[in-house]
Amino acid sequence: MMLFGLFSCKHNRKKDDVFEVFKSQMEKQGMKIDSVDEEGLVYVTKDDLTLKISLDNLRKDYARDKDTAVITDFVKTMASYTLDLPASWEEVKDDIYISLFPGDYAFEDFLNETVTENVSKVYVHRKSGELTWVSGEDLNKWNITSELLAAQADENANKLLERVSIKIDMVEGHKLGFIDVEQTTLKGALLFASGMKKKLRADFGVPFYAVIPVRDFCYLFSEKDLDFFSKKMGPTVVEEYRQSAYPITTEILKFTDKGVESVGKYPVK
Repeated sequence: MMLFGLFSCKHNRKKDDVFEVFKSQMEKQGMKIDSVDEEGLVYVTKDDLTLKISLDNLRKDYARDKDTAVITDFVKTMASYTLDLPASWEEVKDDIYISLFPGDYAFEDFLNETVTENVSKVYVHRKSGELTWVSGEDLNKWNITSELLAAQADENANKLLERVSIKIDMVEGHKLGFIDVEQTTLKGALLFASGMKKKLRADFGVPFYAVIPVRDFCYLFSEKDLDFFSKKMGPTVVEEYRQSAYPITTEILKFTDKGVESVGKYPVK
């Protein structure tokens, strides 16, 4: 059984515009909802798969943008979804990256690594803007090791970094950085590319610090500005984490030549 989305909450028994648009778009794709459980999770059968779907991230996006396109695009992704990645490593290797998820997610057989107590990274195949998780079975199929997979993901991230710019805003004389990348689903993950320290060294130094409240949102700042920004950005980090789709963590992360560690966490009230 595959789970689409990250979290579930009690299903809203009142009028649910997102659910109604989702149901309508499903029917246009020739699919139907099998059931909805008491937690609001939607069950759909596709081919030989049973998909367990949380609409919570769609509700957050719709509440923010009031645009049903996000629901339509999600259903189209479901309609084209397949569990199997191509059998050839040569065919997939240039599209292997990492993606970030909360550390308490049920990863099952999908390859993942712990970053902090609250953050994990998973290996994904990115094609046409969609991310498919890589499993242990995929490694066997491709006849590669997890070490080779990790090296390939880093190589691809470093190639992408060559086309990425770091935007800088001055806040009361302090530099605040943003990653400007078209592939926004990879924004936070690019922080973990081995070439990122070299890219940031001139403006931010190493170690540098970052917050990644959601998958496609992050701030960067230097060690000398840690005290300034850690006192300023708490409300923004918590608001993004609570209201945007694909939340990751409210931690402040420290990136050094030896790895990544958490140096604090904003409480989510």
